[in-house]
Amino acid sequence: MRDEDKTPEQLIHELKAMRRQIEDLKESEADRKQIEDALRESEERYRKMVHAVTGYTYTVVIIEGEATSTQHSMGCYAITGYKPEDYEADPYLWYSMIYPDDRMIAVNAIGNILKALPVPPVEHRIIRRDGSVLWIRNTLVPYYDEEGRLIKYDGLIENISERKQAEEALKFSEEKFRTIAETAVDAIISADNNGNIMFWNASAQRIFGYTEDEIVGKSLSILMPERYREDHQSGIDRVKATGESKYFGRITEMQGLRKDGSEFPLELSVVMWKMDKEIFFSAIIRDITKRKSLEIQLEKNATIDALTQAFNRMKFNEIIRLEVERVKRYNHPLSMIMFDIDYFKNVNDQYGHSVGDYVLKTLTQVAKDNLRETDSLVRWGGEEFIIVAPETRLERAKVLAERIRKAVENTVFDIAGKITISLGVSQFKKYDTEDTLITRTDDALYTAKRRGRNRVEVSV
Repeated sequence: MRDEDKTPEQLIHELKAMRRQIEDLKESEADRKQIEDALRESEERYRKMVHAVTGYTYTVVIIEGEATSTQHSMGCYAITGYKPEDYEADPYLWYSMIYPDDRMIAVNAIGNILKALPVPPVEHRIIRRDGSVLWIRNTLVPYYDEEGRLIKYDGLIENISERKQAEEALKFSEEKFRTIAETAVDAIISADNNGNIMFWNASAQRIFGYTEDEIVGKSLSILMPERYREDHQSGIDRVKATGESKYFGRITEMQGLRKDGSEFPLELSVVMWKMDKEIFFSAIIRDITKRKSLEIQLEKNATIDALTQAFNRMKFNEIIRLEVERVKRYNHPLSMIMFDIDYFKNVNDQYGHSVGDYVLKTLTQVAKDNLRETDSLVRWGGEEFIIVAPETRLERAKVLAERIRKAVENTVFDIAGKITISLGVSQFKKYDTEDTLITRTDDALYTAKRRGRNRVEVSV
């Protein structure tokens, strides 16, 4: 019947029926999508579950020493790539999967359980179905009949690749550290939270004199002078309590103690690290004996006249500044003596500069022999010298100058013969400065020269 021939009631009824069919189709489509989504979710969960599997069990039946059948649990697929039915079809599939270099490990293990010997878990590699290599741990549990013959064994296969990778990484790290440590010129030492030595490299042995066998297990305090040990123990206790130390994050200079009992200067850098909640320490120690000697030599060169070993003018500036400050603060006496060699030019002209140098060095030693420890001898320039005499009044300074003059006059100078000196003496006055004190002392010296040399003159 054509739509034109249908009554309105019939058309309305058919339209309602069509609408119901459309609604049913929509519901069917929604159900289908829900089923598809649920299936995808199920597959994803299964995939994650399979990848999460790290172990599975298996059973091998033995008849007259030969494997006749084997059963593997579902977990075998995630680890090996083979399904349980693959192993059922081929009882020797497992052996063919063992990495060739590791097969004797499995052969020996099976041989031992055949002999009823105890077999610890074995670790070896397998080749998965996709060709990738995996580390596994195989734990065997044998069963024997009444006559002691092996009839079957159960096993547990565990994927230990991550652990092996971590072990290899740790081994590489340890080997790298040891290689670096053993070739380092500095001492590298590690200790536990009680300060007992755990690691000791070759440079530590060279620097301190102890072999590794002698020192491992001993306290770090054995490497330091007695005066440091109490503070060291307090530092260990402080680190345990607070995790902080004044030595962390900085380089510290201190004294070390060698096996022979000698002390030496060292440079110390300390770090703390933790493992399983335990605290450990590592230290890098550098023997700075040569550097310190060089620093002392450089400092000496900066303050000491190379020829005579008297102080130079740079050191004089430091000395006179401090002494003038002391005079002004405490009103203590301070005197100065200036002297030079009479007719020294004649010595150089007649005998040469090498003899002149000898005279200067000998003269310096004669003057030093007659000074007190508190006095300072300075080479002012050429053959001219200054003596700074703290805590000394003018009268006593004059006596000191006369004593030096006589000592020089009575000294026999090889080749050059008799040498004399002229000396000027002055005492610091209330309104003096460093410069005015020097000027007045210099004036007294030239007065001595004008009055005939080989004499002492005083500036009043």
